Order: sequence, then structure tokens, then C-alpha cells
Amino acid sequence: MRRAFFSLSLIFYFTIIIAQPKKRADSFFGIHFDFHATRNNKEIGKTFDAATIDSFLTIVKPDFVQVDCKGHPGYSSYPTKVGNQAGGYTKDILKIWREETARYNVALYVHYSGIMDGKAIGDHPEWARILPDGKPDNDRASYYGQYSDKLLIPQLKEISDYGVNGAWIDGECWATYPDYSPELLEKFHSETGFTNVPKSPADPGYKEFIEFNRTSFRRYLRKYTDAIHEYNPDFQITSNWSYSSMMPDPVDVNVDYLSGDVAGQNCVYNAAFQARCLSLQGKPWDLMSWGFTYDFAVGMAGPKSLIQLEQEAAEVIAMGGGYQSYFTQNGDGSIKPWYFNLMGDLGKFCRARETFCKGAEAIPQIALWYSTHSERNLTNQIYGWNVRHLECDLSMLLDGQNNVEILMDHQLKKKMEQYPLVILPEWTNLDPELKKQALNYVQNGGNLIVIGAMAVKEFEPQMGVIFGDSIMKGNFYLGFNNQLSAIKSSFQNVRPKKGTEMIGGVYKTDDFHFPAGYPVATIAALGKGKIAGFYMDMGNAYYTYQASGYSKIMNEVIRKMLPDPIAQVKGSDYVHTAINKKDGKWFVHIINTAGSHFNSKVYEYDNIPATGELKLELTADKPVKKVILQPEGKELKIVSKNGKVFITVPSVTVHSIVQVEF
Repeated sequence: MRRAFFSLSLIFYFTIIIAQPKKRADSFFGIHFDFHATRNNKEIGKTFDAATIDSFLTIVKPDFVQVDCKGHPGYSSYPTKVGNQAGGYTKDILKIWREETARYNVALYVHYSGIMDGKAIGDHPEWARILPDGKPDNDRASYYGQYSDKLLIPQLKEISDYGVNGAWIDGECWATYPDYSPELLEKFHSETGFTNVPKSPADPGYKEFIEFNRTSFRRYLRKYTDAIHEYNPDFQITSNWSYSSMMPDPVDVNVDYLSGDVAGQNCVYNAAFQARCLSLQGKPWDLMSWGFTYDFAVGMAGPKSLIQLEQEAAEVIAMGGGYQSYFTQNGDGSIKPWYFNLMGDLGKFCRARETFCKGAEAIPQIALWYSTHSERNLTNQIYGWNVRHLECDLSMLLDGQNNVEILMDHQLKKKMEQYPLVILPEWTNLDPELKKQALNYVQNGGNLIVIGAMAVKEFEPQMGVIFGDSIMKGNFYLGFNNQLSAIKSSFQNVRPKKGTEMIGGVYKTDDFHFPAGYPVATIAALGKGKIAGFYMDMGNAYYTYQASGYSKIMNEVIRKMLPDPIAQVKGSDYVHTAINKKDGKWFVHIINTAGSHFNSKVYEYDNIPATGELKLELTADKPVKKVILQPEGKELKIVSKNGKVFITVPSVTVHSIVQVEF
């Protein structure tokens, strides 16, 4: 009997060792739940039961689940002993979540609000960040206060003791504001030499003060991340939106992965943008999209359809990351079974593509320059949403079926020469060293497009044009290939010098009978390369008016500078493309982007028209042996001619992948 018991114990022991849930780096599909408990949630667990969780896990089969733990109000949705309890509990739902996910070998993470904590700051105003007028913030902690020592770190340790695999810390970089606490001011004075307290952008040292707040946030992040890793090295942690579009810094804190949540409306395009801001940061990453459309102006949410979520997922996984979707919990912590089949179908969509997407790397084609240096000079935010024009220009480029990556300053310094084309979207006041590198890049054979009425002046000596005296603002028409498109924008009038090529014309009226006054764009030789200028701010205009003529004239310039991209898709204006490599193969992603993304009155659409048959043209430096449509596994016919490969791609419903083998 003892021998039998010993054998069963060994089996159990080795089962536990072998059947470990996936690390975040190895995960691909997850589901996020939260409900931001308050003191009014008095019966947490009332309708929460293990059987519902079992059904969810059986149907959806996620790699990981993130569940509510502590939201922005600061109340914990489980009976914490070190944090602040909500109104009341009938069950310990975190314990049940852990038991059930462990049974299915699914990793469990918690949603935990970090710097934002209304309850803790209300109880301990001495932990708060201090406003410029000396008053404490109502719900944001100071970077150097006792919040992390007295609450954040102890509670994360408690959560770790539940057997939870990690935490997704929310309410962090995007919630930061300047802190005037005595601790921060003392460090600011001693480390920078400034003796004043700059309280407005007009004060000496204000930019330095804002930058010191950024440094202080990263110290806060490093402090609690290192403390939890020391307590439990296997606990995987991230700070929501760290090292993303909102925090465009090199990764200098030992977070285990990067993540963010795409919210609001127009999430297909925003997912495409945010994925490209995370993909080159050198960390495992995933991106969440909300399972509902949300209008922040009126506070109204509407559930999304499966096809909306599939489009958003496709934009993320096409860039090599993992995907998760967010669904709310009820006020007692229970989850909503009517969503399970939708979640399960979404999981099947992602799983069918995992082999071809997870961990793939984009093949350099077009680098869209995210000037961190310029962004820091244009904003007085610590971190946050302040690069709309960059996202808008990306939307225009993607709608032109261009293969684009976003490179921040620190990435471009290392990788610029890998890209045959760099596009600078409306930035001014660039990093001088990086600007010098960009000009050397062009002199040595690279191609640079500068977009924007102010941005082109950064390169005035190199543009091959004579600049007018002032920048005009108003309504104009862009003329190109017998098409006129209205635009409201700033405009720099220029006259090309000899040898500079004009592209398009700017008209004051929608009539070609009257001559164009000035060019929309120009291209000039510079050393062995070329430099082009667009003399209007194109991004916000495109996002607002969606005129196809903008993309057409942009593509005309791009094709003159990059005539042989390695992949071109033709046949529909409603597709985005990305081209990646993995295991010696190329993967051309084709995403059907039809749908009312830019219409704020449309919360949900149930279907989109298929693309129809598409033509794919490849330029490869080695013979293509086989092309397979994935995830169907269908081999496609290849036609080779003049060094190019031509492929007919069947109509795309949402997302197809063309696998190219050499």
C-alpha cells in the first residue's frame, strides 16, 4: 500500500512539473476580465461558480486569463489581508479562478491598478502626488512615496502567494502627471542642479522637470518589478502601455512582457498602429482589444461582433505578437456565458494562424519615423496619448497597401540602413545626430520622404526647391492623375529648382481649367539617394476626410523611390498588408479592412464584403519554390517573369496569409 501511494505521489509530482502553463512569452491567445470593484460591491462571488469557469475554459481554450483584482477605485475584488477590501464577499473568487485555471493548465494573471488608486490615496493623502498648487492628487500616488512599499509590493506578494502567474499593472504611464512632492523636488534639485520649482512651461527648467518625472516613473516601475522578481522570480509582470507609443523609450526596466489595451472606436486602425509601436522593442508582447465599442464622450458601450474582433486580432498577430480580448465581469465578479461561443470562435481564428504568426519578424521595407526627441519637445505630458498625426499617416500608408513598420529614435539609430525607404511624418525639432544620420543615409543611397508644412523646412537646403515666405492655412484641392481631392491643411508653397521632379498640383478651386499654383510633392536627388517633400500636413487631413486621392499621390511618390517592393497586393483598396519572415519562409499577410471604422455612429457591424480575387507580386532575390495559402494549406500557382513572381490570391474574408517557400 505504501509503495502504491509512493508511486501515485511520483506521478502527481511529475505531472505538476511537466504540465506547467505557458509563460507569457510563449502565449498567443488570452482573455481579459475586470470590473473595477468599489465599496458598493457587497456580494462578490454571489453568482460566481466553478462550473461557469469550467465551461469558459472548455469552450475558449485560452493560453492565459487576466481577471479583476484591484481596479482604479482601489478596492480589491478578493478578500485581501494587506489591501483594501470591497464592500463584501460571499466567495474568494481569486482562489476559485486559480483552482480552475490550474486544472486546465491555463496561466492566470491579475488586472491591478498601480499609480491610480482612489481608496489608498484617499486614506493616505501623504502617499499622493502633489499638484503644482501644493494640494494632494485625489487618486494618483507619488513615485517616491510610501504607496509602493506599504501597499503595491505587499499586495503583489500576496497575489503571488495565491499561485497567480503574473500581473498586468494598469493605470500607470498613461496616468502620469507632474509630481511636486517634497521627495521628488529634493531629488530634482540635487540631481539636476536646478534650484527653482518650474510650475509652467514658461518657467526655466520646465522641460527638465518633466523629463525628471519620466525618470522618476521608471524608477518607481523598476523598484516594484525588481522587488516582486526577488520574491518570486517566476512571477511575470508588466506595466500597461510601458515602452509603447505612449512611452517611446528603450526598455530599461526588467518587465517580463509588453502589453496595452486598444479601446474606444476605430480599433482596427488603432490596433495596427499600436502593434507596430510594440513589435521592435525587443520584448515578448501582446495587445488587447476591448470586446466592445466604447464612446468615452457619452460613456456608452456596445458589444462587438466576431468579425470586428477578428479584424483587430489580425492587425496584431500579423506583426508577430500575441492577442487578447477584454470582456467585463458582473458586479459580483461573475462572467457572462453568452460571450463564450464568440470568445471560442475568436480563439479558433487566432489558433489557426499561430504557427505562421507567433514570433515572426517583419522584413524591412518602409520605416515610419517616430521622433521621440520631437515628441518630447512638442508635449508637456509625462507619458500618454499625443502622437495622433503619426497614427493618421500610418493609416494612409496602410490603406495604400504599403508594408510599414514604426521605428522610434533609438530603433532608427540602429536599423535605418536596413530600410530602403524612411518616412518622416510631420515632426519638427529632430534629434540633431539622428537628422545628420538620416542625411548621410540618403547620401549613401537611401530614400527619405518628409511630410508636413513645417517638417519640410527641417530639410530646406536639401529639398531642391525655393521656399515661399510663409505657411498658408485653409481649404485646397490636391490634383493628381485627373483627380481632385479636397483638403483642409497647412501648406508650404515652394517652387522646384532645375532637376527637381514635381508630383501633383495644389489648386484653389476644384477645376483643372485653372493652373495649379504649386506642387503637392517634389522629389530631388541627394547624393546617391533621393529626398521627397510633401508640403501639406497629410495625416490628420486623411484621418478626417478619407479621400482616396491622398493615398494615390502618396503611393506615386513611394513607387518612384521604392519601385520594386518585395511584396505588392493589388485588386482592393480595403486591405492592409504586412510581410514577415520565420523559419526561412516569408509570410505575406492580407487583412480585409472593410467596415465602418471611421463612423462614430456605428458601434457594430456583422459582416463585411470579401475582397474579391487579388494579385500578389513578389520581388525575391532567390527562386520561389512553393506558395501556400494559409491557414487553408492550399498551394497556389506561381507565374515567374522578369525576375518577379505573380500569384493570384483567392478572395479574402478577413485575413489570409501567403506562405512563400524558397
